[in-house]
Amino acid sequence: MKNSEKEIYFHVGLAKTGSTFLQNSFFPKLKNIKYISTHRYWRCINIIKRTKYKSYLISREFDRQFENEIKKILKEFPQTKIIVVFRRHDKWISSQFKRHSKNGYHWDFKDFYNNKNTGFWKKEDMLYSTKINLIKKYSKSKPLILRFEELKENPHSYLSKISKFTKSNYSKDDISLSVVHSSWSEKQLIFLKNFCRIFKKNPPEYYANNKILHWLLYRPWWLLFHFVMYFAYFLPKSLVIKKPLIDKTYLSNSMKKYAEDWEKIKKLSD
Repeated sequence: MKNSEKEIYFHVGLAKTGSTFLQNSFFPKLKNIKYISTHRYWRCINIIKRTKYKSYLISREFDRQFENEIKKILKEFPQTKIIVVFRRHDKWISSQFKRHSKNGYHWDFKDFYNNKNTGFWKKEDMLYSTKINLIKKYSKSKPLILRFEELKENPHSYLSKISKFTKSNYSKDDISLSVVHSSWSEKQLIFLKNFCRIFKKNPPEYYANNKILHWLLYRPWWLLFHFVMYFAYFLPKSLVIKKPLIDKTYLSNSMKKYAEDWEKIKKLSD
């Protein structure tokens, strides 16, 4: 079979939109399609070229690498169809902030995202319509656009949309809908941030393309951070929490500018 005749589907995330559940509990259970897991993503082009399956599903979540990775895959396989999941802006930015916090970043939320666009996370990172336009720019096919909220509210409706789009099938009995990763509490994250301000002012570097350096230089810190958060579980809240991890009023006011952007996603995902 020629590479141009193969059906290819590319789940591009975003991060913090239920990707881990799909990658661990759903995609491997799909039938009539070859799933290339996130751990083999870096080899996916070679895997597709040297094997002879009729259809493939690639999965990896992206935020700032979104355009480069779509461009890379579509250059090799122009027929690729995109699957993308979005989450309400306030929930998404909160989850991103918590993710960075547990990885050793000890900044306040206003340093992570602010209305002056001087924080780590920029306004352009938050615009979903921009990401839709990037998909349209590189892809010939209409994407499958999903909302993370539906996974919570009606999981099998959500999963069936993916199955139908990829021309695959699955058995409901094979799918566990239990939480893949439980979240760390506000108390635990605040305690870790205070710990890092003193003992690890610069967060450890994540060596995505070097497994040896990843295990030697990143994983020890990762393990320590988890130990610190586990220890914080036993501490009283009053001792740790002096102010909220994220000011809800500030968050709500900051996210108002994305109301129109979210309405566009809702229409496209209906």
